[in-house]
Amino acid sequence: MDDTGDDKPLSHKRRQELLDRVQRKSATVGQQLPESVEIQGTEMNLKEFVWETKRQGTVPPELRDRVREVRAKLTAERKDRKQRLESADLPEKEAEDLAQSIVGIDRAISALQNLHEPDLADSARQAEVESSRRWVSFLDNILD
Repeated sequence: MDDTGDDKPLSHKRRQELLDRVQRKSATVGQQLPESVEIQGTEMNLKEFVWETKRQGTVPPELRDRVREVRAKLTAERKDRKQRLESADLPEKEAEDLAQSIVGIDRAISALQNLHEPDLADSARQAEVESSRRWVSFLDNILD
């Protein structure tokens, strides 16, 4: 065992603290997006993907399926990592790194969920309502 304590086994109490941390809704507040994350054996430049998508303001139709796919993969990866944190025999340092990676994934999922995906049917409905309001206002002005 080295002097850094990296090989110290994870105690039940510390495991529970880490699990509580990753389950807290506020865990992502102030957290940075990870630069990259390995999902199902594939390295993904997560930060760049999220920022490039967010920079567009709304998710364009051609990226909508890709964003949904990434969210689904991140959610599955988060679940796998959380299960590992719950049950695997891990050194404390590795468990802490795992918990931090879960929080980073949560931050990315949150950022992707907050992107606006325009609903074309809803936009058309809104336009129709606005048009009807203009007509009603116009007719009210003529009849007065």
